[in-house]
Amino acid sequence: MRTTLSSALTRLTCISHSLRPTFPQSLPIFAGRCQAARRLTTSSIRSWSLEDLPRVSQETSPLIFHLTSDNPYYNLSVEHYLLTHSHPDTRILLFYTNRPCVVIGRNQNPWLETDLKRLQQGLPPDEGRIPRTADNAYGQIHETQLRKDGTAVPIDLVRRRSGGGTVFHDSGNLNYSVMVPNSKSFKRSTHADMVVRALSSASSRYQFADIRVNDRNDIVMRRETESQWLKVSGSAYKLTRGRALHHGTLLYSSPYLDKIPGLLRSPGRDFIEAKGVESVRSPVGNLVWTPNPGKREEVKQEITQSIVREFWRMYGADQERRTGLNEVTLGSEECAEDTNPDIASGVKELMSNAWRFEQTPRFDFASGTVDGTAVAFQANRGVLEHLSLKSVSGASMERAKSDFKEEIKLHDVKSWKGLITGGNTQEQNGQNSIENSARNSAWSEGADAPDALVKRIEAVFPRYSID
Repeated sequence: MRTTLSSALTRLTCISHSLRPTFPQSLPIFAGRCQAARRLTTSSIRSWSLEDLPRVSQETSPLIFHLTSDNPYYNLSVEHYLLTHSHPDTRILLFYTNRPCVVIGRNQNPWLETDLKRLQQGLPPDEGRIPRTADNAYGQIHETQLRKDGTAVPIDLVRRRSGGGTVFHDSGNLNYSVMVPNSKSFKRSTHADMVVRALSSASSRYQFADIRVNDRNDIVMRRETESQWLKVSGSAYKLTRGRALHHGTLLYSSPYLDKIPGLLRSPGRDFIEAKGVESVRSPVGNLVWTPNPGKREEVKQEITQSIVREFWRMYGADQERRTGLNEVTLGSEECAEDTNPDIASGVKELMSNAWRFEQTPRFDFASGTVDGTAVAFQANRGVLEHLSLKSVSGASMERAKSDFKEEIKLHDVKSWKGLITGGNTQEQNGQNSIENSARNSAWSEGADAPDALVKRIEAVFPRYSID
Protein backbone atom coordinates (compact mmCIF):
# COMPACT_ATOMS: atom_id res chain seq x y z
CA MET A 1 0.00 0.00 0.00
CA ARG A 2 1.36 3.41 -1.03
CA THR A 3 0.67 5.68 1.94
CA THR A 4 2.37 8.27 4.07
CA LEU A 5 2.98 5.56 6.65
CA SER A 6 4.85 3.50 4.06
CA SER A 7 7.23 6.39 3.37
CA ALA A 8 7.63 7.01 7.07
CA LEU A 9 8.54 3.35 7.67
CA THR A 10 11.15 3.60 4.96
CA ARG A 11 12.74 6.62 6.62
CA LEU A 12 12.62 4.97 10.05
CA THR A 13 14.28 1.89 8.63
CA CYS A 14 17.04 4.10 7.22
CA ILE A 15 17.60 5.68 10.61
CA SER A 16 17.63 2.37 12.47
CA HIS A 17 20.20 0.89 10.09
CA SER A 18 22.27 4.00 9.42
CA LEU A 19 25.09 2.87 11.72
CA ARG A 20 25.44 -0.57 10.18
CA PRO A 21 28.11 -0.99 7.51
CA THR A 22 26.00 -3.53 5.61
CA PHE A 23 22.33 -4.45 5.46
CA PRO A 24 21.11 -7.73 6.92
CA GLN A 25 20.31 -10.38 4.33
CA SER A 26 16.77 -10.53 5.68
CA LEU A 27 16.11 -6.90 4.72
CA PRO A 28 17.09 -6.55 1.04
CA ILE A 29 14.00 -4.55 0.12
CA PHE A 30 14.40 -2.09 2.98
CA ALA A 31 18.08 -1.73 2.13
CA GLY A 32 17.27 -0.65 -1.39
CA ARG A 33 14.63 1.79 -0.20
CA CYS A 34 16.99 3.25 2.34
CA GLN A 35 19.65 3.85 -0.29
CA ALA A 36 17.06 5.55 -2.49
CA ALA A 37 15.86 7.75 0.35
CA ARG A 38 19.42 8.79 1.18
CA ARG A 39 19.97 9.93 -2.38
CA LEU A 40 16.66 11.75 -2.43
CA THR A 41 17.05 13.59 0.84
CA THR A 42 20.59 14.81 0.29
CA SER A 43 21.09 18.48 -0.47
CA SER A 44 23.42 17.62 -3.37
CA ILE A 45 21.60 17.60 -6.72
CA ARG A 46 24.18 15.25 -8.19
CA SER A 47 23.34 12.50 -5.69
CA TRP A 48 19.76 12.14 -7.00
CA SER A 49 19.55 9.28 -9.47
CA LEU A 50 16.54 8.76 -11.70
CA GLU A 51 17.35 5.06 -11.82
CA ASP A 52 15.56 4.86 -8.47
CA LEU A 53 12.35 6.34 -9.89
CA PRO A 54 10.33 3.12 -10.36
CA ARG A 55 10.87 2.12 -6.74
CA VAL A 56 10.67 5.60 -5.22
CA SER A 57 7.49 6.49 -7.11
CA GLN A 58 5.87 3.31 -5.85
CA GLU A 59 6.55 4.32 -2.26
CA THR A 60 6.20 8.10 -2.49
CA SER A 61 3.38 10.01 -4.15
CA PRO A 62 2.89 12.75 -5.16
CA LEU A 63 6.28 13.87 -6.49
CA ILE A 64 7.42 17.31 -7.69
CA PHE A 65 10.41 17.90 -9.97
CA HIS A 66 12.16 21.15 -10.89
CA LEU A 67 14.60 21.03 -13.83
CA THR A 68 17.47 23.53 -13.91
CA SER A 69 18.37 23.04 -17.58
CA ASP A 70 17.04 25.32 -20.32
CA ASN A 71 17.79 22.73 -23.04
CA PRO A 72 14.42 21.77 -24.62
CA TYR A 73 15.71 18.42 -25.90
CA TYR A 74 16.89 17.43 -22.45
CA ASN A 75 13.83 18.71 -20.62
CA LEU A 76 11.40 16.89 -22.92
CA SER A 77 13.47 13.71 -22.62
CA VAL A 78 13.39 13.88 -18.82
CA GLU A 79 9.64 14.45 -19.00
CA HIS A 80 9.26 11.36 -21.19
CA TYR A 81 11.43 9.35 -18.81
CA LEU A 82 9.30 10.36 -15.82
CA LEU A 83 6.15 9.39 -17.72
CA THR A 84 7.40 5.98 -18.81
CA HIS A 85 9.40 4.94 -15.73
CA SER A 86 7.21 6.11 -12.85
CA HIS A 87 4.75 3.85 -11.07
CA PRO A 88 1.32 3.83 -12.79
CA ASP A 89 -0.43 5.07 -9.66
CA THR A 90 1.86 7.95 -8.78
CA ARG A 91 1.12 11.62 -9.47
CA ILE A 92 3.92 13.87 -10.67
CA LEU A 93 4.25 17.62 -11.23
CA LEU A 94 7.21 18.85 -13.31
CA PHE A 95 8.47 22.38 -14.03
CA TYR A 96 11.04 23.59 -16.55
CA THR A 97 11.90 26.65 -18.63
CA ASN A 98 13.41 26.39 -22.11
CA ARG A 99 15.68 28.68 -24.09
CA PRO A 100 14.02 30.16 -27.21
CA CYS A 101 12.51 27.37 -29.30
CA VAL A 102 9.54 26.51 -31.48
CA VAL A 103 7.97 23.21 -30.42
CA ILE A 104 5.69 21.38 -32.84
CA GLY A 105 3.32 18.52 -32.08
CA ARG A 106 4.10 14.87 -32.77
CA ASN A 107 2.07 14.73 -36.01
CA GLN A 108 2.58 18.25 -37.30
CA ASN A 109 4.22 19.66 -40.43
CA PRO A 110 7.12 22.05 -39.63
CA TRP A 111 6.88 23.74 -43.06
CA LEU A 112 3.24 24.55 -42.33
CA GLU A 113 3.61 25.53 -38.67
CA THR A 114 6.58 27.90 -38.65
CA ASP A 115 8.62 30.26 -40.79
CA LEU A 116 11.82 28.21 -40.97
CA LYS A 117 13.81 30.97 -42.64
CA ARG A 118 12.92 33.48 -39.94
CA LEU A 119 13.50 30.86 -37.27
CA GLN A 120 17.06 30.29 -38.51
CA GLN A 121 17.74 34.02 -38.49
CA GLY A 122 17.24 33.98 -34.72
CA LEU A 123 16.03 36.67 -32.35
CA PRO A 124 17.49 40.01 -31.28
CA PRO A 125 19.29 39.77 -27.93
CA ASP A 126 17.13 40.31 -24.86
CA GLU A 127 18.53 43.60 -23.57
CA GLY A 128 17.51 42.72 -20.06
CA ARG A 129 19.53 39.51 -19.95
CA ILE A 130 21.69 38.86 -16.90
CA PRO A 131 24.47 36.35 -16.25
CA ARG A 132 23.67 32.85 -15.05
CA THR A 133 23.48 32.74 -11.29
CA ALA A 134 23.00 30.13 -8.60
CA ASP A 135 21.20 32.48 -6.23
CA ASN A 136 17.68 31.71 -7.44
CA ALA A 137 15.56 28.94 -5.98
CA TYR A 138 15.99 26.38 -8.75
CA GLY A 139 18.98 27.67 -10.71
CA GLN A 140 16.79 28.68 -13.65
CA ILE A 141 17.96 32.21 -14.43
CA HIS A 142 19.85 31.78 -17.69
CA GLU A 143 22.01 34.14 -19.66
CA THR A 144 20.74 34.58 -23.20
CA GLN A 145 23.08 32.61 -25.44
CA LEU A 146 24.14 34.39 -28.63
CA ARG A 147 25.33 32.87 -31.87
CA LYS A 148 29.05 32.66 -32.46
CA ASP A 149 29.02 35.97 -34.32
CA GLY A 150 27.16 37.62 -31.43
CA THR A 151 24.37 38.99 -33.60
CA ALA A 152 21.32 36.93 -32.66
CA VAL A 153 19.76 34.49 -30.23
CA PRO A 154 19.34 31.08 -31.93
CA ILE A 155 15.96 29.35 -31.91
CA ASP A 156 15.67 25.57 -31.67
CA LEU A 157 13.10 23.65 -33.68
CA VAL A 158 11.77 20.75 -31.62
CA ARG A 159 9.22 18.02 -32.35
CA ARG A 160 7.78 16.74 -29.10
CA ARG A 161 6.38 13.26 -28.50
CA SER A 162 2.87 14.40 -27.63
CA GLY A 163 0.15 15.71 -29.92
CA GLY A 164 -1.33 19.18 -30.00
CA GLY A 165 -0.30 22.40 -31.68
CA THR A 166 2.82 24.49 -32.11
CA VAL A 167 4.08 26.76 -29.32
CA PHE A 168 6.97 29.12 -28.67
CA HIS A 169 9.09 28.83 -25.52
CA ASP A 170 11.57 31.26 -24.01
CA SER A 171 12.81 32.42 -20.61
CA GLY A 172 9.48 34.16 -19.94
CA ASN A 173 7.46 30.98 -20.37
CA LEU A 174 6.97 28.39 -17.61
CA ASN A 175 6.31 24.82 -18.68
CA TYR A 176 4.40 22.56 -16.32
CA SER A 177 3.64 18.86 -16.75
CA VAL A 178 1.27 16.70 -14.76
CA MET A 179 1.43 12.90 -14.92
CA VAL A 180 -1.38 10.89 -13.39
CA PRO A 181 -2.99 7.45 -13.76
CA ASN A 182 -4.79 7.03 -17.08
CA SER A 183 -8.16 6.16 -15.59
CA LYS A 184 -11.73 6.75 -16.70
CA SER A 185 -11.83 9.77 -14.40
CA PHE A 186 -9.06 11.57 -16.32
CA LYS A 187 -10.28 14.83 -17.85
CA ARG A 188 -8.22 17.11 -20.07
CA SER A 189 -9.46 20.20 -18.24
CA THR A 190 -8.62 19.03 -14.71
CA HIS A 191 -5.12 20.43 -14.44
CA ALA A 192 -5.75 23.52 -16.53
CA ASP A 193 -8.44 24.28 -13.93
CA MET A 194 -5.81 23.62 -11.26
CA VAL A 195 -3.52 26.28 -12.77
CA VAL A 196 -6.39 28.77 -13.06
CA ARG A 197 -7.23 28.33 -9.38
CA ALA A 198 -3.56 28.88 -8.54
CA LEU A 199 -3.42 32.10 -10.58
CA SER A 200 -6.80 33.57 -9.66
CA SER A 201 -5.66 34.86 -6.29
CA ALA A 202 -2.90 36.88 -8.00
CA SER A 203 -5.09 38.63 -10.56
CA SER A 204 -4.60 42.09 -9.06
CA ARG A 205 -0.81 41.75 -9.04
CA TYR A 206 -0.66 40.32 -12.57
CA GLN A 207 -2.86 43.02 -14.10
CA PHE A 208 -5.70 40.86 -15.39
CA ALA A 209 -9.35 41.03 -14.42
CA ASP A 210 -10.38 37.47 -15.19
CA ILE A 211 -8.83 34.14 -16.12
CA ARG A 212 -10.48 30.91 -17.21
CA VAL A 213 -10.18 27.69 -19.22
CA ASN A 214 -11.87 27.90 -22.63
CA ASP A 215 -13.51 25.12 -24.63
CA ARG A 216 -10.14 24.15 -26.16
CA ASN A 217 -8.64 23.72 -22.68
CA ASP A 218 -6.46 26.78 -23.24
CA ILE A 219 -6.06 29.22 -20.37
CA VAL A 220 -7.13 32.71 -21.40
CA MET A 221 -7.12 35.99 -19.48
CA ARG A 222 -8.72 39.40 -19.92
CA ARG A 223 -7.27 42.67 -18.71
CA GLU A 224 -9.32 45.15 -16.71
CA THR A 225 -9.44 47.76 -19.48
CA GLU A 226 -9.91 45.35 -22.40
CA SER A 227 -12.63 43.03 -23.64
CA GLN A 228 -10.39 40.69 -25.66
CA TRP A 229 -9.42 37.34 -24.16
CA LEU A 230 -5.72 36.54 -24.62
CA LYS A 231 -4.25 33.05 -24.54
CA VAL A 232 -1.57 32.62 -21.88
CA SER A 233 -1.42 28.83 -21.80
CA GLY A 234 -1.86 26.01 -24.30
CA SER A 235 -1.92 22.31 -23.52
CA ALA A 236 -0.95 19.02 -25.11
CA TYR A 237 -1.61 15.47 -23.98
CA LYS A 238 -0.16 12.00 -24.27
CA LEU A 239 -2.03 8.92 -23.11
CA THR A 240 -0.13 5.68 -22.62
CA ARG A 241 -1.02 2.36 -21.12
CA GLY A 242 -1.74 3.26 -17.52
CA ARG A 243 -0.42 6.85 -17.65
CA ALA A 244 -1.75 10.24 -18.75
CA LEU A 245 0.41 13.29 -19.43
CA HIS A 246 -0.86 16.86 -19.57
CA HIS A 247 1.78 19.47 -20.26
CA GLY A 248 1.13 23.13 -20.67
CA THR A 249 2.86 26.41 -21.37
CA LEU A 250 2.39 29.55 -19.30
CA LEU A 251 3.38 32.91 -20.79
CA TYR A 252 4.07 34.87 -17.66
CA SER A 253 6.55 37.49 -19.01
CA SER A 254 8.03 36.67 -22.41
CA PRO A 255 10.50 39.26 -23.78
CA TYR A 256 9.72 38.01 -27.29
CA LEU A 257 5.93 38.12 -27.19
CA ASP A 258 5.75 40.37 -30.26
CA LYS A 259 7.90 37.91 -32.26
CA ILE A 260 5.66 34.89 -31.70
CA PRO A 261 3.08 35.59 -34.46
CA GLY A 262 5.79 36.00 -37.11
CA LEU A 263 7.63 32.85 -36.09
CA LEU A 264 4.44 30.79 -36.13
CA ARG A 265 3.17 32.19 -39.45
CA SER A 266 4.41 29.95 -42.26
CA PRO A 267 4.81 31.39 -45.78
CA GLY A 268 3.53 28.03 -47.01
CA ARG A 269 0.07 28.20 -45.47
CA ASP A 270 -1.59 28.98 -48.82
CA PHE A 271 0.34 26.30 -50.70
CA ILE A 272 0.44 23.22 -48.45
CA GLU A 273 -2.35 20.70 -47.97
CA ALA A 274 -1.33 18.57 -45.01
CA LYS A 275 -2.58 15.33 -43.52
CA GLY A 276 -1.31 16.06 -40.03
CA VAL A 277 -2.65 18.22 -37.21
CA GLU A 278 -2.79 21.96 -37.89
CA SER A 279 -2.51 24.52 -35.09
CA VAL A 280 -5.32 26.91 -34.24
CA ARG A 281 -3.98 30.46 -34.03
CA SER A 282 -5.04 32.63 -31.10
CA PRO A 283 -3.99 36.08 -29.84
CA VAL A 284 -1.54 35.67 -26.96
CA GLY A 285 -0.49 37.79 -24.01
CA ASN A 286 1.78 37.88 -20.96
CA LEU A 287 0.29 37.52 -17.50
CA VAL A 288 2.50 40.44 -16.52
CA TRP A 289 5.34 42.21 -18.28
CA THR A 290 8.62 43.35 -16.79
CA PRO A 291 11.89 43.94 -18.68
CA ASN A 292 13.87 43.11 -15.54
CA PRO A 293 14.99 39.43 -15.55
CA GLY A 294 15.27 39.41 -11.78
CA LYS A 295 11.65 40.53 -11.45
CA ARG A 296 10.64 37.92 -14.03
CA GLU A 297 12.28 35.27 -11.89
CA GLU A 298 10.34 36.47 -8.85
CA VAL A 299 7.09 36.22 -10.81
CA LYS A 300 7.98 32.73 -12.00
CA GLN A 301 8.81 31.51 -8.51
CA GLU A 302 5.57 32.95 -7.16
CA ILE A 303 3.55 31.25 -9.92
CA THR A 304 5.44 27.99 -9.46
CA GLN A 305 4.73 27.91 -5.74
CA SER A 306 1.06 28.76 -6.28
CA ILE A 307 0.69 25.83 -8.70
CA VAL A 308 2.61 23.52 -6.36
CA ARG A 309 0.30 24.38 -3.46
CA GLU A 310 -2.79 23.70 -5.55
CA PHE A 311 -1.35 20.42 -6.85
CA TRP A 312 -0.46 19.39 -3.30
CA ARG A 313 -3.93 20.27 -2.08
CA MET A 314 -5.37 17.93 -4.72
CA TYR A 315 -3.05 14.97 -4.23
CA GLY A 316 -0.90 15.35 -1.12
CA ALA A 317 -3.00 17.10 1.48
CA ASP A 318 -2.28 14.42 4.08
CA GLN A 319 1.49 14.63 3.57
CA GLU A 320 4.31 17.04 4.23
CA ARG A 321 6.28 18.54 1.34
CA ARG A 322 9.91 17.62 1.90
CA THR A 323 12.68 19.01 -0.24
CA GLY A 324 14.80 16.15 -1.52
CA LEU A 325 12.24 13.48 -0.71
CA ASN A 326 9.07 14.33 -2.62
CA GLU A 327 10.22 17.64 -4.13
CA VAL A 328 13.41 17.24 -6.14
CA THR A 329 15.64 19.46 -8.28
CA LEU A 330 17.45 17.80 -11.19
CA GLY A 331 20.41 19.10 -13.19
CA SER A 332 21.52 18.39 -16.74
CA GLU A 333 24.06 15.79 -15.62
CA GLU A 334 21.20 13.28 -15.69
CA CYS A 335 21.35 13.17 -19.50
CA ALA A 336 24.94 11.90 -19.65
CA GLU A 337 25.25 8.57 -21.45
CA ASP A 338 26.95 6.89 -18.50
CA THR A 339 24.42 8.32 -16.03
CA ASN A 340 21.13 7.62 -17.79
CA PRO A 341 21.36 6.10 -21.29
CA ASP A 342 17.57 6.28 -21.73
CA ILE A 343 17.52 10.07 -21.36
CA ALA A 344 20.69 10.46 -23.43
CA SER A 345 19.10 8.40 -26.21
CA GLY A 346 15.97 10.54 -26.03
CA VAL A 347 17.99 13.74 -26.39
CA LYS A 348 19.84 12.33 -29.39
CA GLU A 349 16.58 11.34 -31.08
CA LEU A 350 14.88 14.72 -30.54
CA MET A 351 17.92 16.57 -31.90
CA SER A 352 18.08 14.54 -35.11
CA ASN A 353 16.65 15.79 -38.41
CA ALA A 354 15.26 12.29 -38.86
CA TRP A 355 12.91 13.04 -35.95
CA ARG A 356 12.51 16.77 -36.59
CA PHE A 357 11.53 16.53 -40.28
CA GLU A 358 11.20 12.90 -41.34
CA GLN A 359 8.27 12.21 -39.01
CA THR A 360 6.09 14.62 -41.02
CA PRO A 361 2.91 13.00 -42.38
CA ARG A 362 2.26 12.98 -46.13
CA PHE A 363 1.41 16.36 -47.67
CA ASP A 364 0.97 18.12 -51.03
CA PHE A 365 2.52 21.40 -52.15
CA ALA A 366 1.21 23.54 -55.03
CA SER A 367 3.05 26.79 -55.71
CA GLY A 368 0.37 28.46 -57.77
CA THR A 369 1.31 30.04 -61.10
CA VAL A 370 4.20 32.50 -60.93
CA ASP A 371 5.32 34.20 -64.15
CA GLY A 372 3.51 31.56 -66.17
CA THR A 373 4.95 28.54 -64.36
CA ALA A 374 3.68 26.31 -61.54
CA VAL A 375 5.33 23.63 -59.41
CA ALA A 376 3.59 20.89 -57.46
CA PHE A 377 4.97 18.00 -55.45
CA GLN A 378 4.02 15.33 -52.95
CA ALA A 379 6.15 14.38 -49.97
CA ASN A 380 5.99 11.75 -47.26
CA ARG A 381 8.12 11.63 -44.11
CA GLY A 382 9.91 14.73 -45.36
CA VAL A 383 11.07 13.04 -48.58
CA LEU A 384 10.06 14.12 -52.10
CA GLU A 385 7.92 11.49 -53.83
CA HIS A 386 6.67 13.21 -57.00
CA LEU A 387 7.47 16.52 -58.68
CA SER A 388 5.62 18.18 -61.56
CA LEU A 389 6.08 21.45 -63.45
CA LYS A 390 3.72 23.13 -65.85
CA SER A 391 4.01 26.24 -68.01
CA VAL A 392 1.29 28.28 -69.66
CA SER A 393 3.23 27.68 -72.88
CA GLY A 394 2.30 24.02 -72.65
CA ALA A 395 5.68 22.68 -71.53
CA SER A 396 5.55 20.23 -68.63
CA MET A 397 7.66 17.74 -66.73
CA GLU A 398 7.05 15.07 -64.11
CA ARG A 399 9.47 13.15 -61.96
CA ALA A 400 8.92 10.31 -59.55
CA LYS A 401 11.05 9.44 -56.54
CA SER A 402 12.88 6.79 -58.59
CA ASP A 403 14.02 9.40 -61.13
CA PHE A 404 16.44 11.01 -58.69
CA LYS A 405 19.97 9.86 -57.93
CA GLU A 406 19.22 9.82 -54.22
CA GLU A 407 16.46 10.61 -51.74
CA ILE A 408 15.46 14.26 -51.83
CA LYS A 409 15.01 15.37 -48.22
CA LEU A 410 13.09 18.63 -48.19
CA HIS A 411 15.04 20.13 -45.29
CA ASP A 412 18.34 19.59 -47.13
CA VAL A 413 17.71 20.77 -50.71
CA LYS A 414 20.80 22.76 -51.71
CA SER A 415 19.32 24.28 -54.89
CA TRP A 416 15.63 24.33 -55.72
CA LYS A 417 16.52 25.94 -59.03
CA GLY A 418 18.69 22.99 -59.99
CA LEU A 419 16.17 20.47 -58.75
CA ILE A 420 13.31 22.04 -60.68
CA THR A 421 15.19 22.48 -63.95
CA GLY A 422 16.45 18.91 -64.18
CA GLY A 423 19.42 18.40 -61.90
CA ASN A 424 19.90 15.27 -59.79
CA THR A 425 18.02 12.86 -62.09
CA GLN A 426 18.85 9.20 -62.23
CA GLU A 427 19.94 7.40 -65.40
CA GLN A 428 17.50 4.61 -66.19
CA ASN A 429 17.10 2.07 -68.97
CA GLY A 430 13.92 1.15 -70.80
CA GLN A 431 10.79 2.93 -71.93
CA ASN A 432 10.39 4.98 -68.74
CA SER A 433 13.81 6.52 -69.29
CA ILE A 434 12.90 7.48 -72.86
CA GLU A 435 9.62 9.05 -71.72
CA ASN A 436 11.33 10.95 -68.89
CA SER A 437 14.00 12.25 -71.27
CA ALA A 438 11.33 13.42 -73.69
CA ARG A 439 9.48 15.25 -70.92
CA ASN A 440 12.68 16.84 -69.59
CA SER A 441 13.64 17.93 -73.10
CA ALA A 442 10.20 19.42 -73.70
CA TRP A 443 10.46 21.34 -70.43
CA SER A 444 13.97 22.67 -71.07
CA GLU A 445 12.97 23.81 -74.52
CA GLY A 446 9.71 25.38 -73.36
CA ALA A 447 10.66 27.47 -70.32
CA ASP A 448 12.93 27.96 -67.35
CA ALA A 449 11.96 28.13 -63.67
CA PRO A 450 11.34 31.85 -62.97
CA ASP A 451 13.35 33.33 -60.11
CA ALA A 452 10.17 34.54 -58.41
CA LEU A 453 8.84 30.97 -58.39
CA VAL A 454 12.07 29.60 -56.96
CA LYS A 455 12.05 32.27 -54.24
CA ARG A 456 8.49 31.32 -53.27
CA ILE A 457 9.51 27.69 -52.83
CA GLU A 458 12.74 28.57 -51.00
CA ALA A 459 10.79 30.76 -48.58
CA VAL A 460 8.75 27.73 -47.51
CA PHE A 461 11.49 25.09 -47.76
CA PRO A 462 14.84 26.74 -46.88
CA ARG A 463 17.76 24.46 -46.25
CA TYR A 464 17.82 23.81 -42.50
CA SER A 465 21.19 24.04 -40.83
CA ILE A 466 22.09 24.34 -37.16
CA ASP A 467 24.65 26.97 -36.12
